[in-house]
Amino acid sequence: MSTYAYNLNEVRDSLLRDYMLATGEDKVEILAKIMELDEEIEEIDN
Repeated sequence: MSTYAYNLNEVRDSLLRDYMLATGEDKVEILAKIMELDEEIEEIDN
């Protein structure tokens, strides 16, 4: 795993923690960011 992919995973983990504490619209926005990161991480891994 490249440093860039590792950093993206760290950001994703942080957002996931925020997601668990969030409510309402904030939760939706954080989930969208997590999904975008998942796509970018998948592209890097392929």
